[in-house]
Amino acid sequence: MAEPKRPSGSNPVVGGVRRDSDSASLSQRPTLAGITVREDDIERVKGIRAIAYLFRGMAVLLLVLMVLQVISGVTGTVPASPGVLFAEAVRLVIFAGLLWGVGDLAVLGVKSHHDIRASRILLARMAHMMRETGEASGAVKPASESSRADRAT
Repeated sequence: MAEPKRPSGSNPVVGGVRRDSDSASLSQRPTLAGITVREDDIERVKGIRAIAYLFRGMAVLLLVLMVLQVISGVTGTVPASPGVLFAEAVRLVIFAGLLWGVGDLAVLGVKSHHDIRASRILLARMAHMMRETGEASGAVKPASESSRADRAT
């Protein structure tokens, strides 16, 4: 998933504060890997996708150059060895495949980033719920505000 899904009527966050008074509405929040998240939890990855498109474009360009080289070798006035043309064509196809693979790896990195990010958010929510449940039942001592440095961020 490239971009987080944002409902059509969503209200963007400016400086960590929603613009409207309906901030509790979960239906207005974007989702990441099926989990509703805050706007602050979303990181844009357009740059990595642009790099993927760049590598794929270079792969296509290499294939076009390979076709032009074979046509030029076959129709040229200077005789060219078929073995040399074939070897050059194979070399260019291999490099094009490698470039395409690097583009796919960039997209895979984006997708795994989103899944890892969603897992971290879910784990943080579960830890918070466990802490709140433990404090409410008396099984866990309530933490003072001074020892809650992990929640200050």
